[in-house]
Amino acid sequence: MARLGASLALVVWHDAHSEDSWSQLSDLDPEPYVVETVGFLLPDAKPGHVVIAQSIGSDDSMDSVLQIPVGMVVSVTTLGNPTRTPNP
Repeated sequence: MARLGASLALVVWHDAHSEDSWSQLSDLDPEPYVVETVGFLLPDAKPGHVVIAQSIGSDDSMDSVLQIPVGMVVSVTTLGNPTRTPNP
């Protein structure tokens, strides 16, 4: 399993969000909506984005790939490069 050279990482980022009904400007929450995401960091996958995948298969196919614009990223912390445990 190649794992695309991916390391596990924690990405903290500010998500875009919306109100679900008509609102007054004074009712809007002034604080950012902070999200913490953990997954496989895919370096250089998309210019201007931090790309992270939930799962990587044995054929390097990926599931739940999140592409976060760098302007929304607060921090990226590398958690390590896990090794795959062989099947018994």
